[in-house]
Amino acid sequence: MIKKTIAAAVAAAVIMVGVGTIQVNAVPGKDLQILPIIVNGQKVRFPDTEPYVNTDGRTMVPVRFVSEMLGADVTWENSTQTAIIQYEGKTIRMPIGSNTVTVDGAAEELDTAAEMYEGRTMVPLRFVSEVLDSKVEWDAGAHSVKVTDAKYQAKVDTGEVKLDPWGREYSKTQDDKWFRLADLETVGFYDFYSKTATTSRTFIEDRSNTYVSTGNVLASKIRNYYAVQLNVDYRTIDEKAFTKAFMNSASGRITKNSYLEGQFEETIKRYVKWVKDNKVITKGYADPELSAVHGIGTSVWIPTHFKFIIISAKDSNQAFLDSWDVSSLSDAVKLKTGVWYDGYSDVRMNSVVAEATWGEDHGIANFENMFVKDIYFYNMSVK
Repeated sequence: MIKKTIAAAVAAAVIMVGVGTIQVNAVPGKDLQILPIIVNGQKVRFPDTEPYVNTDGRTMVPVRFVSEMLGADVTWENSTQTAIIQYEGKTIRMPIGSNTVTVDGAAEELDTAAEMYEGRTMVPLRFVSEVLDSKVEWDAGAHSVKVTDAKYQAKVDTGEVKLDPWGREYSKTQDDKWFRLADLETVGFYDFYSKTATTSRTFIEDRSNTYVSTGNVLASKIRNYYAVQLNVDYRTIDEKAFTKAFMNSASGRITKNSYLEGQFEETIKRYVKWVKDNKVITKGYADPELSAVHGIGTSVWIPTHFKFIIISAKDSNQAFLDSWDVSSLSDAVKLKTGVWYDGYSDVRMNSVVAEATWGEDHGIANFENMFVKDIYFYNMSVK
């Protein structure tokens, strides 16, 4: 896998609505931050539709991926529009649009119904996980959900499996540069960043007392800003809201310097106008990797998982502010509409505090993070 490779096709929907059937559409809530789901120490990678909190306040997930990671089999019964989950002799039937489900033939009433969204069958995470004998925990600081079954928890309790502070499984292969995570090894993360990054392990070890709390704060800044930057719609984009989102997450070197602040505000103003003129609609998520942070001097780089799609744009090559009118520091990328792009890049953060190397005062240092030369890689070709 190399820096400028991105996969060419969107994975086909696993559970689709049959031709001519009636579809019950979900109406997700307003939170556009990615909602990581960690199942038995592995962060789930969804090929397209991500989990969301619905209007009933329940976390909804694509039924197949979480269920299969817990050892269940999932099928779709088109004639009744029902997802069927089979697990260790147990059968769960979840009809689309109905709050009534059956477990081995016995009816149960849920406070939210399974729903169809973007061609995926979405089901309430807590019910499905618990009926599959797993524990569900919400980690507010990390903005993530952990799902763990008894067999895996026993391995954690005996020390057979070790987890990072956010519930992700450490690889059996470690080195002096990284706290290696098993799920990041499978996507070629270390193959790429071992060639480019300074030592992450030493950086983290030197800041062990404040690392988790500070990391959660900085990750929240990245998620909050990119929830706005990656989810634009020319029909509803608001310049003031966009500017506020950036400034709330930006470095004090920008927000405490009236000239620089004005320059950044002017760039956002021109970009918003461009979005409207070019009828841009995009969707995406940013998920910081806190076990791989590295830094030099007052700057900190947080490798971040970016996932995004351009739904519409006259010029798709500049749809995001990160790829719009870029400087010589970034690659001018060619992106297609209707394709999910998925990969990693570093978000640079710095502080206005003299000689600060790690702290909650750090903020995003610039607009260009997703395609900075030599520090990103995706699983599709970007030329």
